[in-house]
Amino acid sequence: MSDIIRMKRVLLINMPFVTIAFPPIALGLFKSRFQKEGIPCHVEHLNILLAEMVGWENYNSIIEMSGIFAGEQMFSRVLFGNSIPDDTTYYADILSQAGSAFHDRLVQMKSQVIPFLSHCLEHIPWHSYDVIGFTCLFEQNIPSLTMAYQIKKYFPDKIIVFGGSNCEDIMGLTLHKHFNCIDYLFTGEADDTFPELVKRLSRGDSVHDIPGLVYREHGKSIDTGDSTKTHDMDTLPYPDYDDYFKRLSNNHLSRHFQPFLLFETSRGCWWGEKVKCTFCGLSGKNITFRSKSAARIIDEVSYLSQRYYQIEFIQVVDNVLNHSYFDDVLPEIAKMNMNAKFYFEIRPTLEKEQVKMLADAGSTILQAGIENLSLHILKLMRKGTTPLHNIRLLKWCKQYGVNVGWNIIYGFPGEVSQDYAKILELSQLIIHLHPPSCVGPFRMDRFSRTFDNADELGLINIRPEKTYKYIYPFDNEILFDLVYHFDYDYQKPIDDGGYHLLLENHMKLWKNYQFQCYSQRFNDKLVIFDNRPLATAKQMFLYDIQRYIYEYCDDMRSIRQIKTWLKNNNNQDLDEDQIKIILDEFIEKKLMVKEKNLYLSLAIMT
Repeated sequence: MSDIIRMKRVLLINMPFVTIAFPPIALGLFKSRFQKEGIPCHVEHLNILLAEMVGWENYNSIIEMSGIFAGEQMFSRVLFGNSIPDDTTYYADILSQAGSAFHDRLVQMKSQVIPFLSHCLEHIPWHSYDVIGFTCLFEQNIPSLTMAYQIKKYFPDKIIVFGGSNCEDIMGLTLHKHFNCIDYLFTGEADDTFPELVKRLSRGDSVHDIPGLVYREHGKSIDTGDSTKTHDMDTLPYPDYDDYFKRLSNNHLSRHFQPFLLFETSRGCWWGEKVKCTFCGLSGKNITFRSKSAARIIDEVSYLSQRYYQIEFIQVVDNVLNHSYFDDVLPEIAKMNMNAKFYFEIRPTLEKEQVKMLADAGSTILQAGIENLSLHILKLMRKGTTPLHNIRLLKWCKQYGVNVGWNIIYGFPGEVSQDYAKILELSQLIIHLHPPSCVGPFRMDRFSRTFDNADELGLINIRPEKTYKYIYPFDNEILFDLVYHFDYDYQKPIDDGGYHLLLENHMKLWKNYQFQCYSQRFNDKLVIFDNRPLATAKQMFLYDIQRYIYEYCDDMRSIRQIKTWLKNNNNQDLDEDQIKIILDEFIEKKLMVKEKNLYLSLAIMT
């Protein structure tokens, strides 16, 4: 009889800089899977430790200033020494507009990096673990590499494994090539392959045929090719977040925030499978859309809400909501009357009843793929939507009490000043709806069409985003394969006609004031209350045909549709010219917008 194999013990680490407001779903899934496979596993949330050391406000300021890599730069000096530019140069170049308060916070936090690493080395029982796994996304690369280097220095027998979004495809291979502290790295999904790696290492078996793995042989990084995807999402375990909540218990930081959970119902993007948005770099090679069954989702939601009963908010991490869930999942969630509210990412093509269903199911926050208010720019983005789709969604969300996040992204080759004029015109009309979260040029990300088809789109001189030179000691050739964000130039400059500044000023007004434009039915009349800056009247009374048409255009309608509806539902037989006169009057009074042959009312129906 062969001896019983002792499974290697796994420690999964969540390093700064990611928020401490929720546990990472990847580590929750792996812990659950490892336990099911008989592999001892524990999760250390070292981001929480650093937040304790530097303070909630300081730590959170790094999260809020994402994009300037301040968290990465804090650790880079420890890892690379004088191989990178000094702090003064970084502060002057990158932090010049961040303000002195943020600069002072960064200096203060940087003084805690060495004590933080020392504390980790001294207080974590490294002897209890064989395999140390790091999840790397957002600004976790340098902190994770720094910690991995320290572990290898003092505990050289430990096996270091990396994975996560920052390790996808060529980025992962390049990371492995240039950092010997990484023994194994997964370049894609690893739900099955990470446990398989641990089992093979426990048995002493070869790992050369594990898909999506980079390993080292005779000093050379060997890439086994594309990773395998989880096609049957129902086979995934329920995530185990116990270590996170244990770490937070009796923690002084918990008074600053209400922790919430991440929940996954699908992977990939069903829209991106058909037509990937021009700017989107999400999913990479994993864009194939796969989703869990309705029964599995309901069971998992019920399990998580009971196990982590203190949770009031669940963020669904899917790239886009599966429309089939309106038939089965959302109605069932609504019946559960849960305390927890939900966050979904959606396309702005939802119908009104679907927005109501989301609200009834407790989805109080949505992230909508609106991105712009110009039809021309939306086409350049390949969004498959129109400005009227975007406006009606914002209006219906306001009606049903759903907060919606969205952005205005511009800067795509082919834009003209008239596009920006249209954005400004529409944004002034809808100032009573939720304002955009941010307004600015698109960011070039790896795996996006702007990156893969740059020449075709009129983008030139593609190079790593300039901040990377302050955190890595590599030349542009290596950085090009290592990083996710890129700078670029235009073959032909875009003329904004001076509208960018006007847009920025308008967005400040939008965010700082609350305007209203809504309607109420009183017997046989519709009253519109309007205090927008461009309102032509504070109150307007609509009767009979005007009322019928305005209410019917709560959704976008053509004149032909209006004519047919009036005849079938109100026994009113108006010709198209008569209808157009009424519609034009609404447009003149800033109560309606038109796109091509479609009309949409702007007032929120109450």
